[in-house]
Formats: sequence, structure tokens, C-alpha cells
Amino acid sequence: MKKVRTPDLRKLARRQRWMLWLVLLGLASQFLPALLGTPFDQVILVVLVVVQIAVYILLILGVVLLLTAEGNHPAIVIPCAIVMVAPCANLLVLAMVNMSATRTLRRAGLRVGFMGARDEDVERVLDPSLCKGCSYNLTGNVSGICPECGRPIAPAAT
Repeated sequence: MKKVRTPDLRKLARRQRWMLWLVLLGLASQFLPALLGTPFDQVILVVLVVVQIAVYILLILGVVLLLTAEGNHPAIVIPCAIVMVAPCANLLVLAMVNMSATRTLRRAGLRVGFMGARDEDVERVLDPSLCKGCSYNLTGNVSGICPECGRPIAPAAT
């Protein structure tokens, strides 16, 4: 019988946000000299190169962690990590992994914004005693409707 891997939504949401911050940091370190337009000291340029290399390495690690949080098999994770070393292919892998994580989070009922899903939203979705619409505590509710927002609730959540 085939084992179905379930994603860890907490880890997935946090790691996706972490990856998105790394991408922004990499872009900032890449374009900072051009945006400021002033000549930089050699030391500052060396620091920017070191930051870019560190971000690149962390992005490879982030792809591995994001794919494992999503529940992917190592036969998928390892080739993706190897492809991350190739200059243009890594952008495609980053985009595909981010889209996959976003799709998984949305299927779980989470709203995913520009910088990923919020921790509060993940906790709301994972806690069966909270209303999925407004996070009202439904412990002891037998009416089948959230008294705070009026949303119908499943009998299992009561």
C-alpha cells in the first residue's frame, strides 16, 4: 500500500516565508550598488559578495527544507537541490517549489499573501476548537454555528 505523505503546514508556512525573505535579501544585495550609484569601498563590495554567496547557499538549503516540509520524497528533493546549483535553472526550481508550497497551503484553507501565510492563520486552520472564519473558540458549542461570525461549523469541531 502506498504511503501518503502529509505536509507539516506550520513548517511549510515558516519555511516559505524564510525563502521569500532570502530571495528579497539576494535581490537587495545584487542591486544595492546600482541603486545607490556611488562608488563603494572594496571592503563593502567584498561584504556584498559574501552576502550573495551566503544567500545562494541558504536558498539551496531552503529548497531542500521546503520540499521536505511539503512531504516530498527524497527522489524529488535531491535532484532539485542539485539543479539549484545551475544559474538559470535555480530560478525555475525556486518558482516551482514556491508555487507548490502556495498551492498546498491554499488547499489547507490558508490565505497566502506576497510573503506567505501568517502563523496566526496556520494555527487557526490547525486548531479544531477554533472557528475557521474568525478564530472564535468553539469549545462547548452545540448549535453548529459560530456565535461570533455566523459561519456554519462541522460537528467534529464542537
